[in-house]
This record gives sequence, C-alpha cells and structure tokens, in this order.
Amino acid sequence: MDIKDEKKAVRAEIRRRRLQLDDEFLSEVDRTLADDVFSLDDDEFRKRLKDAKRIALYRATGGELPCDGLAKAFMKKGKICCFPRIEGDNMVFCDCKSLDEKSFKTGAYGIKEPVASLPAVEPESIDIVVLPAVAYNEEGTRLGQGKGYYDRFYAGIKGKKPYLLGICYDFQISSEIPVEEHDITADMVIAIPTAEEDDEEEE
Repeated sequence: MDIKDEKKAVRAEIRRRRLQLDDEFLSEVDRTLADDVFSLDDDEFRKRLKDAKRIALYRATGGELPCDGLAKAFMKKGKICCFPRIEGDNMVFCDCKSLDEKSFKTGAYGIKEPVASLPAVEPESIDIVVLPAVAYNEEGTRLGQGKGYYDRFYAGIKGKKPYLLGICYDFQISSEIPVEEHDITADMVIAIPTAEEDDEEEE
C-alpha cells in the first residue's frame, strides 16, 4: 500500500468514527471548547493569543470538532475572526463579524463559507489559525481532507507565519499517520476526550 492509499484508509476510518458522535456530545464540545483553549497552560500560546488581532477558524461539517462557540468567545474578546472560502484551487479567509446566516453560504463541499461579497484578508494579517484535520500524529503533523488547501495556503504566506492551533478528538491522534514533506505541523494540538474507547471496551 503506497502513502496515498494509507492516507485514504485513515481518512475513511476517522470519518466513520466522527459520524458516530451524537449531537448532544458535539453540542457539549462546542459549549466548552473556549474554556479549554483559554485555560491552556502554555506561555507561547498565551502570549500569541493576547497579542492576536485576527484569528482564523472553520465551520465544522461531517462530525468535525465544532468551534462556533470558540469563535463567538474570541469575538467577545475583541478578536477579528475570519473563515475559509474556496476559490478555485485556493483557499482565502474572510472576516465575519458574526456567524449569522447572512454572512455564510454553503460551498462546493457542503461547508459553510463566507459569502462572495466579503473580501479576502491578507494571509500575513492572520495571527492564529485554528486548524482542522482528519488526523494528527504525535508530533502534530496534520493529515487533511486530501485537497491540499491548508498546505498551499500556509506555504504561500510570506514573512511571519501564524501560530497553528490544532483541535481534534482523542481518536484522531496516532503515531501511525502517514506523513509527506508538504504536510504542515501544528504548533500545538488540543485533543478532546471522547467516551468512544470506553464504549468499545464494553461491547
């Protein structure tokens, strides 16, 4: 099995497990994620968060770890929040003052993205990226959806790079994740615990 097939197999398994998470659990994660982020005991992240003016996030789909609550918490603290929009083979980020439906539309992959009337921001103006992933290895290297949007976006930033904060469920971290040279690595990864392993043991 070559690395592309390995990645495909990992993606299929993780997506299957994410879809098994119930709505009540996802709602609880969305409600408490901001507390988890703000209580991180890491000096570098605390400084980056304090100084950050613009933070990039995403709109969850397919059982991804939800971060709408985190975005709202950032907004309340006066941070500018931007979200990705796909434009051809590239991804841009656009500022959104709220998460109301007027600011978003459903994009080509079924993901909510900023409407076309919202202009793209300069990538170099983004201080922190809350980074989605299908999986991470224990060093924080990311396995994405397979389209390469985040890899190309990050590689195209000139000058100072943003701080990459990965967020995922505990079962999305594995030392067995296949890695290629272009895969980006998060500066820190928060793994939210699930009851999945306990449930499997009971079965």
